[in-house]
Amino acid sequence: MKIEKGRDLSQRLTVEINNIIKNDYPLFTSKISKKFNLIPSSHLINGVNESFQDFTKKKYTIGLEWDIWSGYIIVAKDKESELLVNKIYDWLILEDL
Repeated sequence: MKIEKGRDLSQRLTVEINNIIKNDYPLFTSKISKKFNLIPSSHLINGVNESFQDFTKKKYTIGLEWDIWSGYIIVAKDKESELLVNKIYDWLILEDL
């Protein structure tokens, strides 16, 4: 699994996993949300070329997303939420998902 941490065009911290397919979005999202006790904070949008939903944990808000161009993406919705994205990144590096 290739995992890359970077910034999107809006300078939000992101973690991209480019070899996750659309059909794996629900399972992968479930694993992350259970591991980090995330609560959905928006409705799931499930289109042909993208799927995404926001999640919260205390003061942190992140997006768990998938699109046809980038694969699976974890996005910090604000500067404070970068801490949670970094924790998820560290866990992903150590896990064999």
